[in-house]
Amino acid sequence: MSVGAIILLTGWLCNWTWALSFFVVQAPLYILLWRVTQNGLAHPTAPGAGLRLKRRTELLTLALATHNSLFVLVAWRLQPDFHPHLMMLIAAVLVVGALQVHASRLSFAAAVVPPVAAIFWIAFSEVGVSPELQAPVILFVFGIVCAAWRQWRTDRETVKLMLDLSEGSQKLMTALSQAETDRAAAERANQAKSRFLATISHEVRTPLNVILGLAEVLKRRRLPPAEAGMIDDMADAGGMLLRLLNGALDISKIESGQSEVQMAPADLGQSLNAVVRVWRARVDELNLSLELVLQGQPEDFIVQTDVAKVEQVIINFLSNALKLTPSGVIRIVAQAQPASDDSVALRFEIHDQGPGVPEAQRERIFQPFEQLDAGRAVGGAGLGLAISHASVQALGGDLGVHAAEPHGAVFWFGFTAQRATIRAVPLPIEIDLLPASPARPTILAAEDHPANRKLLALLLEPFDVNLVFVENGKEALAALAEESFDLVLMDAMMPVMDGITALTAIRAAEAATGRPRALIHMLTANVFDDDVARYMQAGADGVLRKPIEIDDLQRVVQKSFSPPLAA
Repeated sequence: MSVGAIILLTGWLCNWTWALSFFVVQAPLYILLWRVTQNGLAHPTAPGAGLRLKRRTELLTLALATHNSLFVLVAWRLQPDFHPHLMMLIAAVLVVGALQVHASRLSFAAAVVPPVAAIFWIAFSEVGVSPELQAPVILFVFGIVCAAWRQWRTDRETVKLMLDLSEGSQKLMTALSQAETDRAAAERANQAKSRFLATISHEVRTPLNVILGLAEVLKRRRLPPAEAGMIDDMADAGGMLLRLLNGALDISKIESGQSEVQMAPADLGQSLNAVVRVWRARVDELNLSLELVLQGQPEDFIVQTDVAKVEQVIINFLSNALKLTPSGVIRIVAQAQPASDDSVALRFEIHDQGPGVPEAQRERIFQPFEQLDAGRAVGGAGLGLAISHASVQALGGDLGVHAAEPHGAVFWFGFTAQRATIRAVPLPIEIDLLPASPARPTILAAEDHPANRKLLALLLEPFDVNLVFVENGKEALAALAEESFDLVLMDAMMPVMDGITALTAIRAAEAATGRPRALIHMLTANVFDDDVARYMQAGADGVLRKPIEIDDLQRVVQKSFSPPLAA
């Protein structure tokens, strides 16, 4: 801007030869300054790039300001009549340079010193210049330099703030990128964990299905009292194992805050007796004693709660007590204190005679994967107490541990529950009393596991049905293409063709041919909610989870026929 003004004024006041000579010097300097700046911006990370850019811009700024000032001084000498005009022109050069050049202190000085020197030269060396003019010139120069200096400070602070913001933004973007990478890694780990849990669940539930199913079949037969008692113990132990498995799978839901409670009437006194009965053999093996103390009326222990979670906590505490007690007595104390609002305050304690828990560690041990040295020495993953903590919280209660006398620890938990009433359970149906069904409906069961096929045959024995077995989804698809069945029981995981693929193919064939829709219930050891939802979305009419509940299977079978079969 100042360059253009000088060229125009020079051409107007003197001649265009002067103006052209000024342009010939100024233009290359500005082009060089532009190239130096662009090169610095293009290679900002090169070694010494910042210092080189700073020094070169300072030199070029000094050259430009010096040339401007010398040119004005030469014009003043050659054209003294234009003294006021040249004073204003050099003042403009000073203002523009002072306000625009703020790269560094040295560049500021390079832009300001030459025009200031030229102004003072003209103002104080010109003959006849009055002091009245010289004083305003001094004040003007001083004001311009002070204002420019303050502007320089402000610009530097602004640039520093912009650099800090840019650096902070870059760090934030890096942190966000790292967080996204960590999130993706965590998501992959979570998916791997879910697949692992699903595999473990399926592999454990498959043999457990056979154990519990056969125990239920045997319970429905007339057996000598001693054998019937052993079958009851086996069924109780299998049921506890199933509930422990469900509890272990809850750790993924606990971590995501999705742990749920299944409220139902339960007799906690009876549940505790079953726990003691099942664990008695293990206690005897360790040469320990196990006592159960129920403090309260029997009816006070019948409440509305999630019995699986209560048993889970009791068994976790009891298991730890057995591991850590070298000798002596382990005592389970259950207290039921009635309240005025038809609720009951329940508290359970497990007293052991182990090494105890240091006071400083009593909160930490309820965190996932946290263990004391004594607990680590006897094995375990450090999840039992964490699951117990989440289960008690889900029940709306609290838990903790304190020292026992004279030594050992007392693990306790408590919660408040509403009273409940348990309906009488009907006597089990005996096979030899079942009447034969005149219709002989047909059931197709797709199951690859031989033990599970045998179990299904035993479970469906009370019904007069024609049971057809196939070993994979492809055979089920072929069987349905040849004849119709009143009910299809489809295992989810099978070789050759899995259950959900077969289900999808069956529904597609029905839609294409107009064949009546088959009633299909999935049999699955994959009990995660998203698996069940996937089966239903694929076209299943229902899902029977393994281990198979006898009552659920009978309801499915009975509702599959009209009129219902007697059972």
